[in-house]
Amino acid sequence: MRENKMKKVVIALMLLLPLPLSASESSKQEKVDALIEVMNMNELLDSMHIQVQNMINNMHQQLEIKESERPLFDEYHQKVGVVMQEQLSWEQFEPMMLDIYNQHFSEEEISAMLDFYRSEMGQSILNKMPVVMQESMVTSQKMAQRMMPEIQALTEEFHKKLQEHRKQEQQTQ
Repeated sequence: MRENKMKKVVIALMLLLPLPLSASESSKQEKVDALIEVMNMNELLDSMHIQVQNMINNMHQQLEIKESERPLFDEYHQKVGVVMQEQLSWEQFEPMMLDIYNQHFSEEEISAMLDFYRSEMGQSILNKMPVVMQESMVTSQKMAQRMMPEIQALTEEFHKKLQEHRKQEQQTQ
């Protein structure tokens, strides 16, 4: 009889063990949700949309679009906007961000980030982040543009050498 009671107690304890883990996971999930909200990630995504739209507008100047070509460019610009709205929506982006934060940060780290971003200093940093991101993107684009001719030349050189190599291999076979 006593052995039977002991088995029931052990089984009951085993059934209760997952509950605190679930509660902990729920608590972590709630904190991640709060963190994403505090960090205004949906607004960062909006900022990213604006940055890409600005890049496309800059393409107009870089490509030296003529007035007669403007309708073609405008159509392209509109289509890119539609793709971005469909593919880079917050509804699609949010679950991915939740997964990333859950995967890489402990509950303790998330709590610390929440505390920080809820602070005056954290809010100040978050408010500046879209401008910092935009300027970083512009800077990296300029760097990429500077090196692009050299990379294109290297790619052409590689392509020629590769064709020559393949031609020589075919001749020796």
